[in-house]
Amino acid sequence: MSSTPTRYRLVIFDAIDDPKELRDLISNATGAHPTDAVQWLAKAPGVWPKELDEATTRTLLDGLYEFGVAAEAWRIDQFPDLSPPRTIHRAACLDEGLRIEGLRGEPTHWVPWDRVEMICAGCVAGDDGRARGTPFWPSTVVSGLRAIALRRPRPFAVGGRSQRTPRDPVGEVLVVRQDPRIVFRFVENQMNYAYLGDRLNESAADNFPIFLADLCARSAQAFLTDSTRALLDRRECGENDFPSSQAILEHATLQLLWSWYRRDRDSRNRSLLEEPTDPDVATDVDAESP
Repeated sequence: MSSTPTRYRLVIFDAIDDPKELRDLISNATGAHPTDAVQWLAKAPGVWPKELDEATTRTLLDGLYEFGVAAEAWRIDQFPDLSPPRTIHRAACLDEGLRIEGLRGEPTHWVPWDRVEMICAGCVAGDDGRARGTPFWPSTVVSGLRAIALRRPRPFAVGGRSQRTPRDPVGEVLVVRQDPRIVFRFVENQMNYAYLGDRLNESAADNFPIFLADLCARSAQAFLTDSTRALLDRRECGENDFPSSQAILEHATLQLLWSWYRRDRDSRNRSLLEEPTDPDVATDVDAESP
């Protein structure tokens, strides 16, 4: 009885300065059109959109290593799936952990703080559902998002097709719990912040940063993404903005993989320094000793 060949997902963690340098590697190994390969590389870091066989995966990893690009491959049955996250409307940050509550405040889930593996927050853009038939220039939020994607701001198309008015970005945070892995989603204007007590403000925009700060302060062992730190620092548009909830979910997946990759890399480096097996490494360590 034949077994199904193992398939892999390729993950690139580095931004590619010159995508054309890697065009032939990606195109020849995957069969992708050279233009498509360059366009995808320009968006790196990211996950290659298609599953790959073992031979192709090894070719790509070896080639990326030669170019000094941080990358790894995951078997598809081990690749973390964060979808769909559980949208939470009521929670409380307590000293012992995060209490997820029902609509009437009853506890429904408990997350000890040492089980919070990652916090990924950002501002998610969208539309308010109002259609407009006349052409108009996109807001600075949309222009900023296009700038990140290296696209020039442009007016929406003129014609009979109605357009939707972009709304202001809304804060969103994904909390990844481990053992078991569960993803909780908190949306700024869909939350009940009653647990804040005396710290409670009138607007969700004022309460959300307090809630996020509570989460991060108590989750001492959790990995905080750059977009989360940007929100904590109250920085303006940039890496903490996402065009959709799906985009921040995909970003969270990549960041979770990066946190594991960095942890394993740092662990290997410490092992080499403590018990070097390579003569060159041993010589370097000896040379640095007082």
